[in-house]
Amino acid sequence: MSDEKYKHRYYYKEDYTSAIGTFATAIVFLFVAILSLFFRSYNIEFIGLASWGYWLFIPAFFIFIGGFTQVYRNYKYQQVVKNALIQRNFTGTHKLEHIALEIGMRPKDILRVLQDLRRKGVAKYSFNSESGQIILGQGITYSQATEYVPPAKKLESPLPTEGKNYCVYCGHKIEISGSFCPNCGSKL
Repeated sequence: MSDEKYKHRYYYKEDYTSAIGTFATAIVFLFVAILSLFFRSYNIEFIGLASWGYWLFIPAFFIFIGGFTQVYRNYKYQQVVKNALIQRNFTGTHKLEHIALEIGMRPKDILRVLQDLRRKGVAKYSFNSESGQIILGQGITYSQATEYVPPAKKLESPLPTEGKNYCVYCGHKIEISGSFCPNCGSKL
């Protein structure tokens, strides 16, 4: 099976992202709506909030629904990846792209799910420092370098890695030479 032929064949189109920002936004809307009811009951005029603020309950409701939808989607993604790992008996060396094609998820989403499953203690894995393949069943102990500075969320280009004995993306100390970080799988 050619990887290029099936490059865009993913069943799960939505991203695996945190819902914390969505819930925070909903709470702000809810707070302003409740504050407007307080202003309305005590006849306090503040930028007219007493007359229009209670309408913010409606978007707050729909934002909360969006947050719960994302939480459910994340749970579903975790179950799909966990089932793929169970089929492999949580052992062996596998290409991330092959797992992605098999279950229909984008590789970047699978990496995020794997990080969450590792954090929960469901899966143990590391990355082969030469090939970048996932080694299931082989845990890794994260050891952060003292000189590590977390990169910006959005990067214009890959970060320079020459002369550094740690992964510039996650901060893991690199003890053996290789092209990939054994902790996060980033290309070095």
